[in-house]
Amino acid sequence: MVLPWVCKGDNFLKPKPKAKNSCTIPRRKFTATDQIEYRYGILGGQNIATIKSKKGDSQDIITGWFGGAAFQVVWPKGFAIQPEVLYSQKGCTDIGYKYNIDYVEIPVQLMYRLHMAEIKPFVFACPYGAYAIKIAQNGNTSGGFSNEINKWDFGVGAGAGFDAWKIQLSFKYSWGFAQVANETFPIQNRVFTVSAGLFF
Repeated sequence: MVLPWVCKGDNFLKPKPKAKNSCTIPRRKFTATDQIEYRYGILGGQNIATIKSKKGDSQDIITGWFGGAAFQVVWPKGFAIQPEVLYSQKGCTDIGYKYNIDYVEIPVQLMYRLHMAEIKPFVFACPYGAYAIKIAQNGNTSGGFSNEINKWDFGVGAGAGFDAWKIQLSFKYSWGFAQVANETFPIQNRVFTVSAGLFF
């Protein structure tokens, strides 16, 4: 006869119940860093620039180049921020004169990305600040033209593009708010930009 329990002093040792068949799926603990993506990269492209007055008058366009570095942070649900530091060539042409204004520019892209396999299209708004470090009229960096230019510029841009693997391609139009020249009538930078980048 098998006793269901055995008495030892005040302790009762009961037979252990049989283990039931079960399947436990381990759960992974996610942290904030698991869902945030960090990337850095290099950018370059072409500016198609002009200077425009508030009355709607604009000078002929000038083409220039820009290049620099960027850092991108992507949060869950597609929101992202991409600050950049760029060397950017702007200006215009007018009646045989070529005006070049080169800036160190810091734009900050506020982005929303869609996830479509490896291709992620996005739209963005982009406030920026800039400081002119090279001013020239027909290649001449000295003279009265340089003294008439306001070196500080700021404004906002808007555009769209896509990230595909390590490549980024985007298009942007920028409206400058600062007065370019120290004159009685306001004129501001207007720039259309085509940009390509490589991110890591």
